[in-house]
Amino acid sequence: MRKKYFTKLTLAVLLLLPFSFVATSCLDDDSEFEEQVRIDDQKINEYLTDNNIVAQKHNSGIYYRKLTENNTGTSLNRGNVVSFYYTISLFDGTVLQSISKENGDKPLQFCLLSNTMVPEGVDYGISLMKVGEKYQFFVPSYLAYGSYSCAYFQVNSNFIVDIEVTDVETENDLFERQIDSIQKYADLKYPGRYEKMPSGLFFIDSIPGTGFRPFVGSRVDIDFTRKYLNDSIITSATGVSFFLDHFQAVQGLEEGIKLMKEGGYAILLMPAKLGFNESLCIIPQKVRKELLYDRVITSEVEPYSILKYVVRLRNTN
Repeated sequence: MRKKYFTKLTLAVLLLLPFSFVATSCLDDDSEFEEQVRIDDQKINEYLTDNNIVAQKHNSGIYYRKLTENNTGTSLNRGNVVSFYYTISLFDGTVLQSISKENGDKPLQFCLLSNTMVPEGVDYGISLMKVGEKYQFFVPSYLAYGSYSCAYFQVNSNFIVDIEVTDVETENDLFERQIDSIQKYADLKYPGRYEKMPSGLFFIDSIPGTGFRPFVGSRVDIDFTRKYLNDSIITSATGVSFFLDHFQAVQGLEEGIKLMKEGGYAILLMPAKLGFNESLCIIPQKVRKELLYDRVITSEVEPYSILKYVVRLRNTN
């Protein structure tokens, strides 16, 4: 994978934005790509033959077979929010990660056919499924991580991915459900202290400031901690400066800052729609940290996550 590097200022802004890839898997020319397609296809067919597996080939290049069929299940459409469990393995039998109901895990969510799934081939595969079905996919490297390697797999690795689709909903349905969840959380944690905004932002003015309030286009200097709603920390940063209304931060953060005054501290609770929304779904999840470290991606937030920000407004001008 080709990697791009950024200045400190750019990286500071990327901390606030719902970015996905800053680099993609690619080969130098068409002939190399075509050769890799041939190699991957041969390896997959050899694996299927050696293990007496009958699988169909999709026009994208993945192979698949149904493990559990559900003819009465709800079909999936582009843009749906799909919930699923998975197990991802290498062809040598190494299980990289398994997320399942049996292990007490929460299913992952992603936006179907929106270019937000890695490996890309899994996105195509899930689009064939219905709720309640289990499929097994054989994903070639050129529809996965390509020439990228890490501690878990080598360059040009092919993958076996078992998927169970558990639910599907629209983004609007998800938004309403998340608002209900935040409302219950705020009632429990901050009774009588929060203000619910029409956008869906919940604002808690924990230590009111005494200085100026930002206005449209203001340059602000903040410290912040970004968390999931269970208070696990995603990232913290100090002295981050940017201009409001210049698409340099997620909507919920900008809206919350405009309600603050200099010197103040606030807690912002926001549904995914006001944060990183569909973000980038990474399988296996544990690879996300390495991709971030290598600057292959900038999307550190799991898809469709409710977020909690603790913000200090240092100054504005």
